[in-house]
Amino acid sequence: MSNQNAVASTSTINNVPVQAQFNANGQCLGLVGPAGAFFSPPINGVVVDPITLSIGGVPITTSTQLPTITSGFGTNPTITAANTMGFKIVIGTGGSSGGVIGLPTAVNGWVCYASDVTNGSNVFVQQTASTATSVTLAAFGNTTGTTANMSAGDVLLVICIAY
Repeated sequence: MSNQNAVASTSTINNVPVQAQFNANGQCLGLVGPAGAFFSPPINGVVVDPITLSIGGVPITTSTQLPTITSGFGTNPTITAANTMGFKIVIGTGGSSGGVIGLPTAVNGWVCYASDVTNGSNVFVQQTASTATSVTLAAFGNTTGTTANMSAGDVLLVICIAY
């Protein structure tokens, strides 16, 4: 049995009609299916809205406002980012035992995970504080568990999600 469906194709078999929902900029926010079921991007693997990602129907919030280094991480550290979901910090001269990252305002605060991919066999990095606009990261010795310095040039890879 074949039905005509001008939305999906000229000839479809047992397809369910869907309706696209767009924002004011013409970006597709998702598809509405039977009984109001909502399918949101990334429908085809391309993220249309980089600010909201849902996993299991629970929104995971990130931001396109770039993170900044507020203090620490050595002298003249660098940060490379396209959003808060994943970014890189290179420790500046003199090394550092940690620092503060400035972030966009979150409803409650930020949860961040960081890893020293250059010196990870000697130090681990842990979040030690969070506010609505910042997180503090500190380095600790793998064998001692006490505060330790990261070396100049160490690369930290960081993921931050608002909660």
